[in-house]
Formats: sequence, C-alpha cells, structure tokens
Amino acid sequence: MTSQPQNPLRLMPAPETATVELLYRTFGDVLIPLEKLRVQYFRNLNEQSFAAEITSGRIQLPVTTLDSSRKAPKYAHIRHVAALIDIQAYKADEVHAKAQADATEEAQP
Repeated sequence: MTSQPQNPLRLMPAPETATVELLYRTFGDVLIPLEKLRVQYFRNLNEQSFAAEITSGRIQLPVTTLDSSRKAPKYAHIRHVAALIDIQAYKADEVHAKAQADATEEAQP
C-alpha cells in the first residue's frame, strides 16, 4: 500500500455496539491487520486490488499504522470496519425495501 492521501470516511450512523463486539470477538483487538480483514471479508480481492480499492475510495476504510515507517504494518480500526459493515447493511435494506415497493406497485391493477 502506498502512503497516498486517503479519501475522507463519511460515517453516516455510528457503528452498532453489537457489530463492534462481534468484530472484537472475531479479531481480538481494536486494530485489525488489513491482511486479516481482506482474508475474512474481501476474499475476492488479492492484496494489490484490495489496496487499490482502499486507495481509490471504493472501499471507504481509513488505514492507520503505529509508526511512520514505510514497512509498518497497516491496520483498520474496529469502529471503522463496523461502520463500513453497518452502512452496507443499511444500503442493502434500502435496496430490498425499494424492490419490494416496486414489486407491490407492479402487482396492483
């Protein structure tokens, strides 16, 4: 991953406590190594494409390190991962509700 400036994360709702708790149980820390995150949730992307998706902003996830070394391990904070998951779930709810409403309108005479 390069040290290019990242797009700002737009946290619409605060992450749900249950999502944060489940992520903590899964990863065991508040900082999640990006590689573990990729393997768990982005299996369809290799390391390079995952890094490119984050850098481009398609995956809106701030990346942090604990020191300024170029080779420092890269992490995502658990709250940001939880927010990303919750936002995607909200979007899926909206899409589903719209599809249901469209189907109901088509079924009515």
